[in-house]
Amino acid sequence: MALTSATATISSAGIGSGLDVNSIVTQLMAVEKQPLTNLQAAGAALQTQVSAFGQMQSVISALHDAAAPLFNVDSFAATTASSSDPTGLSASSTTKAVPGTYAVTVSALSAAQAIVSPGGQYTASTDVVGTGGLTITLGSWSADRSTFTPKTGTTAITIPIGATENTLAGIRDKINAANAGVSASLVTDATGTRIALSSSSSGLENGFQVSVADDDGNATDGAGLSRLAYAPGVGQMTLAQAAANTQASINGIPVSASGNSLVDVVDGMTFNLNKVSATPITVNVSRNTDSIKSQVAKFVSAYNQLNQFLSDATKYDPTTKKAALLQGDGTTVAIQNQLRSLLSQKSGASTVFTSLSDIGVQLQKDGSLKVDDAKLSTALKNLPELTKALSNVDAATPANNGFAKKFAAWTDQLLGISGAVPGKTKALQARIAANQKDQDRLSDRLDAVEKRMRAQYSALDSTMAQANALSKYVTQQIATWNKNTN
Repeated sequence: MALTSATATISSAGIGSGLDVNSIVTQLMAVEKQPLTNLQAAGAALQTQVSAFGQMQSVISALHDAAAPLFNVDSFAATTASSSDPTGLSASSTTKAVPGTYAVTVSALSAAQAIVSPGGQYTASTDVVGTGGLTITLGSWSADRSTFTPKTGTTAITIPIGATENTLAGIRDKINAANAGVSASLVTDATGTRIALSSSSSGLENGFQVSVADDDGNATDGAGLSRLAYAPGVGQMTLAQAAANTQASINGIPVSASGNSLVDVVDGMTFNLNKVSATPITVNVSRNTDSIKSQVAKFVSAYNQLNQFLSDATKYDPTTKKAALLQGDGTTVAIQNQLRSLLSQKSGASTVFTSLSDIGVQLQKDGSLKVDDAKLSTALKNLPELTKALSNVDAATPANNGFAKKFAAWTDQLLGISGAVPGKTKALQARIAANQKDQDRLSDRLDAVEKRMRAQYSALDSTMAQANALSKYVTQQIATWNKNTN
């Protein structure tokens, strides 16, 4: 009687036992790793919140920066100057300037001293002049040019002229490189080439003399380097233009200056003189209310950015049924409530303007602010009270602080070392650090679990492979038996 095998082969797709160990372990570990995935998602959410608070800090800081100029009284003392003839005279003013009208007459503009060598003395820039030394001294000349007085605080500069730089071009370059307060240039025309020297700055005190140490032994003759001398009673250089100060009058008061800009001759004023004027040029100085308007507009814009950020960060969308990132966050909600409360507060700083709406800063339905230009312009006509309403500082009674001071103090409190924003950021970063530690610990445990699983299933794979081999052997033996008994 033939025997039949009662043992089926243990098999599946694969090699050896056919057991797909890698796939099995991977699927089991996917389940084991779910807590780690959750931790990673939580860590990412915390990082996003830190980023959001970084943005919040930025917009709060911007509000502080916009409020700061409005509690600086100098902002309300800003002035602007206009000229009746900008081509002849331009003017600028600072907070020190007193509003008013200034009549400016310019009888002479300042000039820089200029001297030049005689025509026909040299024919080209390569002509040799001589060797020795040139000493340039800045200072002022007497009216008859018989005496020279060195300028206080300056030092004479000596320029050595050697055999390799004793031409007109070489001497020009040496003078220009010396930084002696005098520049040199070459003038070429039908008479030949001449060397010209001029003061780098205009004004009587910026004239100059040139003393010579001539290697030919004579520093006063018409030969060698001495030809470039220009000192009292010495030299062949010709005066082309004498140094001169600006001569002008402001409201009939004579003034003089070395340059063509009159700086702080009148407190806080700069007059830039461009030409001589036969008739007075009128300069009007007034309070710069446009700059105040601009600063108020910047404050409103910064407020609106913060208000919009807080609204977007805490909103809930009923359509998508999704909450914004900081919706329900206690710190954010508290800041939002404080902002609204601050806006509604009255101030005792001014008896005329007790609220922001009084100066034209109007609250809108969406919580934003808008400037009523007409109302702000009216408020600017009462500048002393508007200044108090915005910039007053009362350390004893904070309720009497100006509105800009209130906002600046609030933002300082939020952003200070112990403020709400840095505190929240620090707390979030601590949670991120703790989350990362949890991830690291869980990752280590999962590595151990995966290693154990692979060892167990590898052992099972080996056992099944042996069972399959035994089953195959028994089947072959039964087949041989049946064949031999037939």
